[in-house]
Amino acid sequence: MIEAREIKQSDLVRIIGSKEIVSEVVNEKRAISKEQAKALGEFFNVSPALFI
Repeated sequence: MIEAREIKQSDLVRIIGSKEIVSEVVNEKRAISKEQAKALGEFFNVSPALFI
């Protein structure tokens, strides 16, 4: 979804946390928390379940 919508990692910082957290999530080194999944769901207008 990030690529399809041409969203940059820096755009996700305000949604799920610091640049480091975003980088780790995007690179699959960190799991997405329930709170982050909810925020991403709202941002992308999809179910948070897609991120868990």
